[in-house]
Amino acid sequence: MRFKYLTISLLAVVMLLTSNVTAKDLSLNDCIDLALQNRSSIIAARGREDVAKAGKLSALGAFLPRVDASYNYSKGKETNIKTFGATEYDSTIITRYAYGDSAKSFVKYPLNFVEIDAGDQDFGPNKSLTLSANMWLLNIGNFYSLSAAKANAEVAHLDVLNSEQDLIYAVKVSYFAYLASVENVDVQEEAVKRSEEQLKLIQSRYDLGSASLSDVLKQKVQSGNDQLSLLTATNTVVTAEASLAYTIGLDPNKNHTFSKEYSEHTYTGSIDDAISFGLSHEPGLLSAQSGLFASQKGVKQSLAGYLPTVSANASYTKFTGTQAFPTVFDYSSDNLRYGFSINWNLFDGFQTKRSVTTAKINRNNARAQVAETKNFLAREIKTAFFDIEQQKKSKNIAQANVDASTEDLKITQEKYNLGAATILDILNAQVSLKTAQVSYIRADFDLNLAVAKLENAMGKM
Repeated sequence: MRFKYLTISLLAVVMLLTSNVTAKDLSLNDCIDLALQNRSSIIAARGREDVAKAGKLSALGAFLPRVDASYNYSKGKETNIKTFGATEYDSTIITRYAYGDSAKSFVKYPLNFVEIDAGDQDFGPNKSLTLSANMWLLNIGNFYSLSAAKANAEVAHLDVLNSEQDLIYAVKVSYFAYLASVENVDVQEEAVKRSEEQLKLIQSRYDLGSASLSDVLKQKVQSGNDQLSLLTATNTVVTAEASLAYTIGLDPNKNHTFSKEYSEHTYTGSIDDAISFGLSHEPGLLSAQSGLFASQKGVKQSLAGYLPTVSANASYTKFTGTQAFPTVFDYSSDNLRYGFSINWNLFDGFQTKRSVTTAKINRNNARAQVAETKNFLAREIKTAFFDIEQQKKSKNIAQANVDASTEDLKITQEKYNLGAATILDILNAQVSLKTAQVSYIRADFDLNLAVAKLENAMGKM
């Protein structure tokens, strides 16, 4: 009985620990890890990388011999065998002379033939084993093909990094939007409490005859508007949670809890440092450069079509079988063949020229793509860098506005209590404070987003 209770207790502890793990709030890093595991775009990019690696291995295999093996087995029966035989013969005597001597021989010649039914005969089993090998001794195009395949594999790998980086940026945008919506709910809840307390105060003043009914009604309207804003903010949190869940590859219809803790990031380097880092690390630019290298090798591979190629071949066949007609006998053989061939495409209807032209166009397009990507990257880094400076100032101004609005509401409240301010002054001060608090949240969100945008442009994961 004691063992039974001990087992139940252990199971309860395990279930409690499991529930705690399940209920763990997802941090920004957790969201990024989940997105990199679940999103189809990343899975597809990694699949393309595997294909490119297989292509590189295939290009390397062109330098190795191709070996084939085949085995054949046959057995059967030959039926309705027809042959011909002679029924009459003519004879003659032939005299031959050699070195003064003579010799006579008797020779028979068949005259009439008739068809003879030989019946049926089995043949086999026949068995043959063949091993063959072919290998390029000289094919210049294979060297450039291998170089291009290596570059394409690098392109595929960099495309994976680029896709991951874009997804990380998308996760950060959704995560920051979620945090901003949660903070906005806090602001709206505070505004509702403030409106309700203000309504109680004005109601008590009205009961004492020191405030008008109009003041009470106007404050009720303000309180209702604040409650409506709170409901809107709460709904925004729900949609932000669903959007974040979708971004990281989770089911938006299920409940997920996300951590509200976030350590603010910033960038302390110069604009030149940011651009220099981006030009040497941004995977999109590195992918374009690797693609240019691959296209250059593609041109040389196409030009190699004008050159001769040399290949060697060898084959070995071992045969054992039965011959059925005219007599049944067993036999076997070993057959070894080897040699080489030289091929030179003297004229192929301008197909090689077309391949060379296409390869050159691809190279020129890749070269233009690299230049355009560099310019685009420099623009994005510069824009994000100065946007950070702007958002820092905006956040400081927003914080100062919150402090000023808080103090203004306090002073207006005191004036209203003394009869030196109207209810409209109170309402305006309340709206101004809430607006300032929402603006601060937006400024904080925009600053985090600007830093994330700069890191994305620089190629920092």
